[in-house]
Amino acid sequence: MISLTTALLAASALSIAGPGPARRLEKSVGTRAHRPRDGPHAAGADPHRCASDIGIFAACAAAGLPPATAVAAVADTHPGEATAWHTTAALLALGADPERAWSELAAIPGGADLANLVTLSNASGSALVEGCARIAQRLRDEAADGATAKAERAGVLIAIPLTAFFLPAFFALGLAPVVISLGANLIN
Repeated sequence: MISLTTALLAASALSIAGPGPARRLEKSVGTRAHRPRDGPHAAGADPHRCASDIGIFAACAAAGLPPATAVAAVADTHPGEATAWHTTAALLALGADPERAWSELAAIPGGADLANLVTLSNASGSALVEGCARIAQRLRDEAADGATAKAERAGVLIAIPLTAFFLPAFFALGLAPVVISLGANLIN
């Protein structure tokens, strides 16, 4: 009996297990070409970090630095990383088309909005600082909303074991004997 149970548990574990190493490698190689240039953390980039980067950019712009120098200052806050800020700073330093250079920031949260703001600012002369502050505040608000949603989901997930295990046990061990004894007393 024990060996049958062990065999069933082993078979269920093998059927539930994820893909093997070859399949995982195939998936990672297949998606590597579509990975944004901002490194492995681009899809899950920290919105607070992105908001602070945009705030640093706004502070540099408010101090009178040109956008190319402000981008280089933000890129310097990411030592040892190859980020979209570095790519944008390099393209601007090489004299690339501003729209092309700023499009590199589209991979990070708020980057597309910042790129649009800066390219419009180059064309129309509108102020950058207020727009950057709005983008940074929106990123912080979205991060706060995401944290609140995660906390609410955690509350629901915590209640699942209660409904799945404790309530049926309460009915089976607590209420059922009382109802059976009351029924037995009524019959007698």
